[in-house]
Amino acid sequence: MEFLYSKRIMNNNSEFKKINKKDKCSFCKKNGNLYYRKHSGQYLCSECLIMSIERIIYRTISKYKMLKPEDKIIVALSGGKDSITLLYNLIQIQKKTYKSKSLVALSIDEGIQSYTQRNLKIASEFCEKYNIEHKIISFKTRIGKTLDEIIELKRTRDDFKYRCNYYSILRNRLLNDEAKQLGGTVLVLGTNLTDISETFLMNILNNKFHLIGDQYGLDDNKKIYNYYIKKVMPLMKIPQNEILYYAKLKNLKYINVHCLYRKQYPILRKKILEFIENLKIKSPEIEFNLFNGFIELLKVFNKEEKQKKLNFCIKCNYPTNNPQNCNYCNILEDIY
Repeated sequence: MEFLYSKRIMNNNSEFKKINKKDKCSFCKKNGNLYYRKHSGQYLCSECLIMSIERIIYRTISKYKMLKPEDKIIVALSGGKDSITLLYNLIQIQKKTYKSKSLVALSIDEGIQSYTQRNLKIASEFCEKYNIEHKIISFKTRIGKTLDEIIELKRTRDDFKYRCNYYSILRNRLLNDEAKQLGGTVLVLGTNLTDISETFLMNILNNKFHLIGDQYGLDDNKKIYNYYIKKVMPLMKIPQNEILYYAKLKNLKYINVHCLYRKQYPILRKKILEFIENLKIKSPEIEFNLFNGFIELLKVFNKEEKQKKLNFCIKCNYPTNNPQNCNYCNILEDIY
């Protein structure tokens, strides 16, 4: 794949920049079609962009001590560009790690008509190609209803929330429980820098600071790991557009269709993404500033969390910020 210049790309605030004869790759000094990394002011050829992203992933894992050779690693695999890129890199890292255990990919069939099966097909084909064990669990089997059925049941009620509220709460619990059932010691997520920036800003705007502290994967909080498997995010320092370019340059097959509910419901996350993208036109480092703010606040919350007495759900006995039932049990109670 070559990096090409077009007015459409430039108007979408892409990091591509028209190349002239004087421009050279900041790393290998080659000229030609180059990628312009706005937040650092660097030009990169396709080969150096690939190497840079792979180096960032490796250094992020190392710096935050995300993985150990003896870990049983479960990878959340949706079939999208992020999780496919993540699993591909973990496969390469595992090959170089002495006595590492086999990876397991874990996918969720949430039951969204004309969407879920395409994702799972991509995920299954990828795992078959690289000989990775692939486990699929479904909302229908574990909860009794598909996400489509839950939305259909709830959409006419006054307390109806955006589809993503139900999806994320149910999916996260199923991922956690199944990863533990598989003997996993760490659950690896394809959350990227853009995702973290959006979520951080969204929690601030909604005055949900306690949710910032719930991002426990960057802290060795043994108390919470008795209930939740450790979660890590090796892509957390890479913007989503660079992951997209990486997946295309590596010819990785991934699903590139958005969920239909994202189109139907104008979720706050989508509006925040548009806001951040507009800010990046003048301040391309804005996502990294938000990430650094997230990390600093997380340190504060983690110190407080270690001193705080845990509150437990009266139904499932999982930790919760609610006085009685956790959000997962509240949803199950409401749909039956």
